[in-house]
Amino acid sequence: MIRLLVLLCFFFMEGESFILENSYSNAHQKAVQENKILMVYLTKKYSAACNKELFKIINSKKVSSLIEKCAVFVIVYQKQKESFPIEMLYTVQYPTLFFLDENELFRCKALRGHMKPSDIAGCLKQK
Repeated sequence: MIRLLVLLCFFFMEGESFILENSYSNAHQKAVQENKILMVYLTKKYSAACNKELFKIINSKKVSSLIEKCAVFVIVYQKQKESFPIEMLYTVQYPTLFFLDENELFRCKALRGHMKPSDIAGCLKQK
């Protein structure tokens, strides 16, 4: 967890301007209000592999720019108490990235495991 916090601090010092949300319901409400995609990063706590994939996402200038413009990005942890769409409860591969519309319907196929910035960008551009 400390490693993730260090990575996120570095990210914010670099001047990128999108915010990582940690409440699904708040992120969903914000996405609806701003007419943006809800980008849900489902992860396990203390997973080095999940943290590495998250760092790849936030470190990509192209993806970061698209997130700022088109999406609200929320991190949801496995077995988190807060509610979120039931389809995500059945996820068995971590990390998984979901792209949802204002009605919490999937906008493109979920990305699982190792995620390519080009695939993320493709889902964000489908708006």
